[in-house]
Amino acid sequence: MKGEKKMKKWIVVLLAAVCILIPSALAEEEAPFVLQEHMVMSGMDRSWYQGYEPMVEGDNLTIHLPMKSEKSNGKLTVTLVLDDPEISPIRSEKLTATFWRSEGLFSAKLSLKLSPSRVNGDYSGKVIVAGDDKDGRDMAMEIPVVIRIRNGKAETGVHPAIENVSGTLNVGEEGKIAARIQNTSRYSEMTDILLTVTDRSGDILPTGSDILRIRDLAPGEAFQVEYPVLVKPSAGVTLHEMEFHLTYAAAGAKGEWTETFTLPVTQNIRIEQGGIQMAQSVVQGDMATLTLPLMNMGRGELNNVMATLTMPGITDKQSVLVGSIGPGETKQAKISFTPGKNVLGDVAGEVTVTCEDAWGNTTSFILPASITVEEPAPVVQQAVSIAEEAQEKNPYILYILAGMCGALVIALILQGAILRRKIHRLEEERL
Repeated sequence: MKGEKKMKKWIVVLLAAVCILIPSALAEEEAPFVLQEHMVMSGMDRSWYQGYEPMVEGDNLTIHLPMKSEKSNGKLTVTLVLDDPEISPIRSEKLTATFWRSEGLFSAKLSLKLSPSRVNGDYSGKVIVAGDDKDGRDMAMEIPVVIRIRNGKAETGVHPAIENVSGTLNVGEEGKIAARIQNTSRYSEMTDILLTVTDRSGDILPTGSDILRIRDLAPGEAFQVEYPVLVKPSAGVTLHEMEFHLTYAAAGAKGEWTETFTLPVTQNIRIEQGGIQMAQSVVQGDMATLTLPLMNMGRGELNNVMATLTMPGITDKQSVLVGSIGPGETKQAKISFTPGKNVLGDVAGEVTVTCEDAWGNTTSFILPASITVEEPAPVVQQAVSIAEEAQEKNPYILYILAGMCGALVIALILQGAILRRKIHRLEEERL
């Protein structure tokens, strides 16, 4: 049992050793050359680990590269390749140098001449370290570098670009102002970038700090930003002038840029309605009127407010344009309609209300509407029927009525004659 325990212990130790050695072997396999980041060669101001960068002194550029390689045959070639050769600040035509290993170390030092007409900037590129292994096979690796020129000519006429500005700004709500910030320089990085957005009317305030820090931008690089804001409940529903102010550093010099953009403050459309006012019934052929009060409960004007009535058999999308309704204002939508002779009974339909705000945002709602269509009362026909019914009961009724009418006529004539006589008598007495 003791022997088995010892054997298991040795197996665990061996497995642990293998787990440690295999990653080391793979790392060595993947890195034919190793940059000695903690080493400081003669002429270096700091190690690569401490942030060493290619050194510029006068018209000279120096790149120190302390390298090691267990696989190299002892010869090392170093080549500088810039990302944008067209704007290279280097005058030297040959950007390659060869070095030999000494005491296990390659003390590579690439010395180049700078152009007198160089422009201040940050020139990115890479150093390609190449060579052969002991079996004659090629080996290479790349080391990224940035050459910072600060003793050349200053770049002029360049400033950050602020583009694609947009905003989600609703009254009384939190929102965001989005923009695309681009470094338009071909030479210099933009660092220490700070953005401030200000509303001249004071209706739009930053959420939290008014300063938004933006990451460094390489030459030609752009970055999308979102500036959080709060729109006051009392903010005007109109266009607002937003001032963008950028401060930054480029090629060792500080800069600033200010630009103004116009953004709209909107609101959720709040149109409310009162009850539909309409008679419960209407007679065929008569005119009926539907009245609907419409109220603007928002802070902005509503335009093109329209009501449309649809009742099958009576009217198909009969509309009335209410027009514009100001904040806190109420207007009436009135629609008149006449049921035809073919419509009878209960008719159900709907009223559709549509409107838009000053920015073209639309909203709508639908209300049910119903009415009962009745037949007209048969007045004339009923009177004729009564007369006919009376005649059937008494066939002499017509003669009796005629005699009564004649008697009335004679009585009126006699009354007129008597009145004329009295008048003549009164006139004679006066004379």
